[in-house]
Amino acid sequence: MERGFVACYENWIQNQKSELTDLLRVANTLGATEMQHRLITEQCMQTYENYMERRRTLAREDGPTFFCPPWCTSFENSVLFIGGCRPSLMIRLVYTLTGCEMEAHLEEFLQGQRSPANVGLMNLMPHQLHQVNELHQRTLRAEDRLSSRLATLQEDVADKPLFPIVRERQQLTRMASASTSAAAAAAAADTPSSSSSSPYTSDGHMEFDAGDSEEVQAAMKMYADGMAKLVEEADALRLATTKKLVFEILSTKQAVELLIAGKQLHLSVNDWGKQRDLQNGRG
Repeated sequence: MERGFVACYENWIQNQKSELTDLLRVANTLGATEMQHRLITEQCMQTYENYMERRRTLAREDGPTFFCPPWCTSFENSVLFIGGCRPSLMIRLVYTLTGCEMEAHLEEFLQGQRSPANVGLMNLMPHQLHQVNELHQRTLRAEDRLSSRLATLQEDVADKPLFPIVRERQQLTRMASASTSAAAAAAAADTPSSSSSSPYTSDGHMEFDAGDSEEVQAAMKMYADGMAKLVEEADALRLATTKKLVFEILSTKQAVELLIAGKQLHLSVNDWGKQRDLQNGRG
């Protein structure tokens, strides 16, 4: 199963590199038409949709794997939000491309007290700033809802039924310990004991009936399904946020600039993570 996960991610990385080359070629072509910009953005977004569809299939096979994927570097894993980048990251990239001080002075821009022109690579009109700001607020609220649901899911899997099973095992362990002590005392007194065998395995672990394994497996299955659902919804939010920016708010040229920045950031984080893992002996 893991091979399919790794192949999916590695194919995505290769697509990122290939499409970055295509995007840069269009961006650096003097006189590139709006149609050329639109075609390359549509191609990139179609690749993104295909990747999300493949992730959805894989998440349904093993949702928890996406929360600490072995195909990513430890640095990449440390910045994941429910199996991927934060949906609001693309919006923050817009602010960055518009100008480092844009977000700090957003209210002034929105109120017309400061002009956004010529402050960065991506010059947004006032109505675009309003749309970006509204999208940002909606996306942050959606992220908070997903985070809250993840916390609830993690609490539920412990409360029901794992904690009750742990308590039951504690009781069995105390009973077994008492039985073992009685057997030892009987042996020392050279009297027969009612316990004919040890409840512990050869490595010292307590033996348990397989009866609770089905309950544990059912709980883990329910938890995994819940995690898969969260990955699907987070992916849908990531895709919807990017599509809103690319197809509805930004011009085709601005969309190309945003996709270039997004792919450069993703590939850079991947490279930095690999270098770090090699330095720490994990390569």
